[in-house]
Amino acid sequence: MRAPDIQIKLELQKAFEEFNRGQPAAAQARAEVILKRLPREPNALYLMGIINHQAGRLDQASKFFEKSYKSDPNNPAALSGIGIVRLDQQRYAEAVRAFQALLKHMPNDASVLNNLGIAQKSLQRFDLAIPLFQKAIQINPRFADAYVNYGSLLNSLGEAQPAREVLEAGLRHNPADRSLALNLSDALVGLGLFDDAKKLMEPIFAADPSDIEIRSRFGFLLVSMGEVEAARRVFEDTIKQHPGDAAAYFDLADLLEGKRGADKTEAGQMREKGIAVFTAAHKSVSDGTPVLVHRVAQAYEGLGEVEKSFQCFKIAQDQFKARLASIGKVYDRRATESLYDNLIARFTDQTPGAAALSGPSGSPEPIFIVGMPRSGTSLIEQILAAHPSIYGGGELMLLPDLINARLKPGEDLAEMLGRLSEAELVEMRDVYRSGLSDCSAGEAFVTDKLPFNFINVGLIRMLFPKALIINIERYPLDVCWSVFTQRFSSEMLFDHDLRDIGHYYRQYDRLMQFWRDWDTSIVPIQYEVLLDDMATLVLPMLDKLNLDWDPAMERFFENKRTVQTASRLQVRRPLYKTSIGRWKAFESKMDGLKSELGDVLKRYL
Repeated sequence: MRAPDIQIKLELQKAFEEFNRGQPAAAQARAEVILKRLPREPNALYLMGIINHQAGRLDQASKFFEKSYKSDPNNPAALSGIGIVRLDQQRYAEAVRAFQALLKHMPNDASVLNNLGIAQKSLQRFDLAIPLFQKAIQINPRFADAYVNYGSLLNSLGEAQPAREVLEAGLRHNPADRSLALNLSDALVGLGLFDDAKKLMEPIFAADPSDIEIRSRFGFLLVSMGEVEAARRVFEDTIKQHPGDAAAYFDLADLLEGKRGADKTEAGQMREKGIAVFTAAHKSVSDGTPVLVHRVAQAYEGLGEVEKSFQCFKIAQDQFKARLASIGKVYDRRATESLYDNLIARFTDQTPGAAALSGPSGSPEPIFIVGMPRSGTSLIEQILAAHPSIYGGGELMLLPDLINARLKPGEDLAEMLGRLSEAELVEMRDVYRSGLSDCSAGEAFVTDKLPFNFINVGLIRMLFPKALIINIERYPLDVCWSVFTQRFSSEMLFDHDLRDIGHYYRQYDRLMQFWRDWDTSIVPIQYEVLLDDMATLVLPMLDKLNLDWDPAMERFFENKRTVQTASRLQVRRPLYKTSIGRWKAFESKMDGLKSELGDVLKRYL
């Protein structure tokens, strides 16, 4: 090696050492001297790229990394630098190309796979991002960032249980990682495990109460758990410390409007401020994340800005729908129709009594509350759960889990029920009842208000012939519009398009009308009538349970039980009627929905 080459190598070594010691200015000065002598020295160019990237000078960093790579195409570090800068510049397609080229040099590098996954995720190519995160974790099981990125993607898709499993695995390897814990809390909230989420969040919040991301999550959690005043303090402090956080204004507005004796003016002011903050930060509505755009849409609706509200709802829901479609999740109309056809055929010639298992009723006894989402199932459960003998179980997944564990590939529920033995059905009943016992506190009855159990009415009657089944209904256009304006889990699929919602409602109505004719003991409840005369509708239900009226039911809104659904604020208030006819402001947008509903609407005229 010639003396000048040795000198350059020594100077480069010193420059990198200075940078690593936190002396970027000294490192830059030394690198610049090297480049004056050797303008194409790849390592000096690479170091200049790192220094500029760290300083936030992305354009300069990009130029230096590109020059370094051009000078030495066999240097993967420069190519990695290009890809990372492209991520920061939000030039995701270019980042993909850079990391794909880098993989040719480093095919089993977990960091490269993770970065390529981030780029694909940012382009909403979720089907491509997921296997990249999975492979990164497989190569390096201790790689926290890959777990975070994979888990947060699953959360954004509404896949709470898979997200929980991924994030818990990440925490086992990285127990002190805050990002993993925060994303796990999101998954636990999505699963309705609020106590677990709070245990996880409380020490994080206490350690850093000023962090905007932590405050937002913790406040939402407190609202869901009924700790409204604590949540208000969190949102107000967030706004004071981070006045540019639009979501905090929307959270506070919802909280203010949801309180008893709500001040609509103050809530409106918070919505206006949130919209102003969002507008200042985004060139167009489409530039916002679909979650935030959906919040903006709700704020516009609260302010009576119909056109702007609908535009934002449409943009957000189209994006949600596209995200799910990218991983193969689309609403299958024919599959819905076929399942309901098969269930009707399966039970048409068999009475509820003939289908029922024999044996003791046991305790606790389930109360099933079924209907469409947003029809009032949370309200009737909150009223019943105020009774000391009734435990509000919420949206229990006990029955769907039992069904899914027994379904064979390509089989539907009706086919499964046709082949299960009596012993298998008894096992399902016993496992379900054990689950009820685990979640209750010794009460005689437990509500299971999973709305979609309307599909399982036949199975419910087989397992629990004497159980109270309540079917609550609400004016279809109110239900359908409310579904469109809320965010649900990724399993619904039909909720992102008004026509799909109308189709699903019509199929629900078809199946539910069959069940109510098949089993006349099902108790029908009309939401609008419930608001007018609660006691008249509730007393017959109590009679069926051999229970007396309890005064606490009049003040159901004071019940502090956790509510995980979109109704978590509404059920904290006395009965109100402002949600009736909410759809009318948007009637001009509902021709397709009305067409899908067809004759269903005639029953309500």
